[in-house]
Amino acid sequence: SDADLRRANLIGADLRRANLSRANLNGTDLSEADLSEAIIFNAKTWLIENFEKTEQGWIVFKDVKSTFFNKPKTWKIEQGEFLTENVNPNPTNDCGCGVSFATLDWLRKNSDREIWRCLIYWEDCHGIVIPYNTDGKARCERLKLIEPYTGKE
Repeated sequence: SDADLRRANLIGADLRRANLSRANLNGTDLSEADLSEAIIFNAKTWLIENFEKTEQGWIVFKDVKSTFFNKPKTWKIEQGEFLTENVNPNPTNDCGCGVSFATLDWLRKNSDREIWRCLIYWEDCHGIVIPYNTDGKARCERLKLIEPYTGKE
């Protein structure tokens, strides 16, 4: 717990039953590592604690103006439009390509731009990647712009 394992090469490591819940795993190579029974970040719990669940999927929030990676020229920032992008599937990377989204708390602290309420449909959940060390942001392959966020939850 609390170990700094940034960019560590843990290929094939035996991490069974290790407590990695607060370890910094940014950029760590865990390919072929045995993580059986390891205590590690739980993406499902994070989604439940931070976003609304609807019959169609997860309601999330996106800053459509400021992104770390350049947004594709094909994106139309309009109600009902879908934003799609290839997503970096590695949860040990804090940042990566894809359609970024975040919690309202994260956006309130880190953005004063244009925030939208969005929907990630259930059938698109396979494309959600939540970094193990998330501070409130994640990425996905596709989401739908619902409406500009007005400050009312």
